Amino acid sequence: MANLVLNHIQVINNDRHILDITNQNIQCHSITGVIGSNGSGKTTLLKVIAGLIQDQQFNMSIPYDDVVMVLHQTPMIKMSVYHHLQLLKDVYPDLKNDQINQVIEEFHLNHLRDQPATKLSAGEKQRLALARAHLMGAKLWLLDEPTASLDPASTQFIESKILELTKQGIHFMIASHDLAQVKRLCDHVVYIDQGKIQEHRPTHLFFQNPQTQAAQEFIKFNL
Repeated sequence: MANLVLNHIQVINNDRHILDITNQNIQCHSITGVIGSNGSGKTTLLKVIAGLIQDQQFNMSIPYDDVVMVLHQTPMIKMSVYHHLQLLKDVYPDLKNDQINQVIEEFHLNHLRDQPATKLSAGEKQRLALARAHLMGAKLWLLDEPTASLDPASTQFIESKILELTKQGIHFMIASHDLAQVKRLCDHVVYIDQGKIQEHRPTHLFFQNPQTQAAQEFIKFNL
């Protein structure tokens, strides 16, 4: 069972503690949901684990050689879907065209391969972002609101793809406001309030009997 070990993680902005974690082990061996109200520190936590926010005081043990983060809205540049994926060859020179064609097929992007990525719908852009993550070969994916504002069909496709990839040995941490989605997908939940991890428990136990008053109120008003 893989644990992320986080020590002395403090992210401060304008004297406000965005994240304040003294000593925390987070189980991440399948799909872990990261939940909390707006501004609680969910996205910041993912960015710290991904190395997008760094500080000399941070002390972390991450049991994965490669970690990839997919943002809520991934910036796209003015080139085709296919060439977006081809760009990865600059970093991963062993990447083969057959692998690129395979993920285009797997993420239902065949009919869009020559389309400018900037012209894609929100759901199509998210499928492209996940296809890129897949080509990078990381074993831990950090997803920030992966289905926010997407239509039901796109949401269902992405959720099914997450479950499929989990069976292939990929692990996920998913920040989500959609508590119903968290209950569907996640085996563990990390609940953050005011930058602190208040609870980290199996999903069914968390929703059945939250241990902190903050979590009880959060569930009451959001589920």
